[in-house]
Parts: sequence; C-alpha cells; structure tokens
Amino acid sequence: MTVNPGGSGKPHYLGHRLRLKERFRKSGRKALADHELIELLLAYAVPRKDTKPIAKRLLERFGSFQAALDAPQESLEETNGIGDHASTLVSLFRACMNRYLEPSGDNRTVITGPEDVADYVRAEIGGSAREQFLLICLNAAGRIIHTRTMAEGTVDAAHVYPREVLKAAMNCNATALILVHNHPSGTLAASEQDLRLTRSLTEICSQVGISLHDHLIVTRSGAYSIRLQAALPRR
Repeated sequence: MTVNPGGSGKPHYLGHRLRLKERFRKSGRKALADHELIELLLAYAVPRKDTKPIAKRLLERFGSFQAALDAPQESLEETNGIGDHASTLVSLFRACMNRYLEPSGDNRTVITGPEDVADYVRAEIGGSAREQFLLICLNAAGRIIHTRTMAEGTVDAAHVYPREVLKAAMNCNATALILVHNHPSGTLAASEQDLRLTRSLTEICSQVGISLHDHLIVTRSGAYSIRLQAALPRR
C-alpha cells in the first residue's frame, strides 16, 4: 500500500478521493471526468484501495462509460480490482438509473406515444450484448400496467412468438401495447423480419380489440419508431 509522501501514514489516495467527493458535491457530475465518476462510485465498494487505476482499466476494456455500466457482473469481475461488491454496486447503480427513467404506472403518467418510454427502454435494454424483446402493456387510460421481457437471444436474434405476446397482453387486460427490441449491433434500421413481426402482431391484436401503438428498435444511443419510420428525438 502506498502511503502519503508527506509522512502521515495514510494511503495517498484518501486525500484525492475526498477532493473528488467535494468537487462532485459542489459542482455535480460535469465537474468530473468519466474515469473520476467511476472511481468515486467504486470507492464506496472498495474503501481500502486506490480505485483510479481500476476505473481506467474498466474504460479501457469496455471502451466507454456507458459500455462499462452496461457490462454484466461476470464481465466486470474479470477486470483486475473488481470483486463481487464492486460489480454489484455498478449493477445496482444502473438498475436505479433504469428505475428512475421508468415511466410510473400511477395517475401522474399517461403514455401518449413511444416518445414517453423511449429513454427508459433505451437505458433498460439498449446496451445489452444480447437481443431482447420487451412488451409494455397499457390500459384504456394509457397508463402502464405491465412490462415483461418476452425473449432474450443471441447477439443478433431473439425469437418471439406472437401468440405469447397476445397471451401476456390479454392476461393483464391490456388495451394497447408498445413493443421494443434492441439491436446489439448498434444499427437503428428495421429488418424485414422486424417489419413482418410488426404487421403480424398488429393484425392479431386488432382482432381482439388491442391496439399496437408502436414497435421500437433501441440501441445504447437512440430509438427508432417503426410506425413513424423515423428515429425518435432525445429528450
């Protein structure tokens, strides 16, 4: 352990960590670089080690701040200096962020269009390394009553069965749906398979009085509406 060169016997990083904390408390996240944000976060799980080099290793390995937070716990723990406490904290931080963005199902929130859920679903599955298919069910008032991951697959495919989507929607008495899936490749273009699935589900749902509002494609950086045939603006 490296001690303070001034001879106090305290680890050299403690003063730096305190300065980071005070800078964040005073000026917020924009006062810290990406590696400093991760460094300060990790300090709460790794109190007796200099977390600056660990933070830099994470950014170097995963390539970006977002990718480091999106990484599965087992991948994080393959990085030198990251144990189960630190990986859990990173995953918990991301889960809290996703929950913060998730539209509320109470009387305050009415989903009027895909734009109202775009930021949430982008954060929830946009950075996943595997393709996932998410179903959002709405009631007649336009409020979320149920969300469910219907399928999770490989890096380029998640097999979705229309009958399972319909069954899930009817089980919660949904009157409208928003479908979402991610493209781990990063492209926001809809494939022919995406379009076929959208047409099929639109027809099937309409036969039982359920409206398919939209089918969104999301990546870490954006969202695309198949209904509008356009990328959705960031809010």
